[in-house]
Amino acid sequence: MRAVVVRPPAAGVALEDVPAPLLPPGAVRVSVLECGVCGTDHDIVGGRYGRPPAGSEFLILGHENLGEVAEVGAGVDGFAAGDLVVATVRRGCGRCRFCRSNRSDFCETGDFTERGIGGAHGYMAEEYVDVPAYLVKVPPALRRVAVLLEPLSVVEKAVFQGQRVLDRKEPTPGEPKTGTPTALVAGTGAIGMLAAFLLRVRGYEVVGVDRHGDDTPAAKTLARTGVAHANVLAGFDVLGKRRFDLVVEATGSATLDFALIDRLGPNGVLVLTGIPDADAPPTPVPGGALLRDVVLGNQAIVGSVNANRTYFEAGLRDLTVFEERWPGAVGALVSGRQPLEAFRDVLTTHPGGTIKMVLTVRPGGAAGTAP
Repeated sequence: MRAVVVRPPAAGVALEDVPAPLLPPGAVRVSVLECGVCGTDHDIVGGRYGRPPAGSEFLILGHENLGEVAEVGAGVDGFAAGDLVVATVRRGCGRCRFCRSNRSDFCETGDFTERGIGGAHGYMAEEYVDVPAYLVKVPPALRRVAVLLEPLSVVEKAVFQGQRVLDRKEPTPGEPKTGTPTALVAGTGAIGMLAAFLLRVRGYEVVGVDRHGDDTPAAKTLARTGVAHANVLAGFDVLGKRRFDLVVEATGSATLDFALIDRLGPNGVLVLTGIPDADAPPTPVPGGALLRDVVLGNQAIVGSVNANRTYFEAGLRDLTVFEERWPGAVGALVSGRQPLEAFRDVLTTHPGGTIKMVLTVRPGGAAGTAP
């Protein structure tokens, strides 16, 4: 079968013929329809990280996925040919309590693998094989946007964890809330955009910030969902003195992360989802002032990575809500779909104004072709 492969730690990417996976009893063969491309893929292609499976010289790239069941192995119930599915990414160590309960996003040993990222082949191939525990069935009505389910699962977890920390304030029986909860989302890539959508659905007043004007596709899409947009290219003074209950970071900029702490309100929570470059020059910060405010303000900083199956399932429910509330808004996050043969351009360039690029591995499928 054809697959997009890398050979970490070397930079570069290629489309090659590789052996198709075998189908053991208890597993499902999936024909890949689409793969989304994100910053992680760009970093792996650039040689910054990535790890082939044990015994392999290459790694099949791709973790954002949508596929169609092609064949069901012996002993598998609940799946049939033609079902649309999205596969989760992380596979647990099998030893810690979280991995044994299919919550490998909280793995305590660090000995997990991640398909398309480290230690396990990904989905940027014509097919893959996996077991039902890691496959989430997708309703045909969501065919057009389901390739965004994996990044949405990351957002679902991040917002849930942030809300759990906010809830540490405990209820105040007989006393109404001070006002509508407020959220700041930093970054208008797919993660940031989906976070803004989700927070709106959760009842937050949301501001999304980036370093672009109001004429970009992202800013226009945010406006459709009732999210205010601000260009912070010249700094956060554009927000005045405004502070927020919840801040979700989706950029991977360490400098920005520290600036966001200053935007937390009393009892506020900053959730970090971006992964900064560990080799970047040190970031000078007024550490004493920042940490003093964190303590005196009952504030918290939380990191969130990956997502287990429950967040994929939550994402399916919210995708349906997004589609009902803002028809076409989620689909607008896909800036373009390119055939698999265009892999090199899609994986080595990031044109301005794009939110999410998708590689089409097999057009169509039982549920039709996504526009």
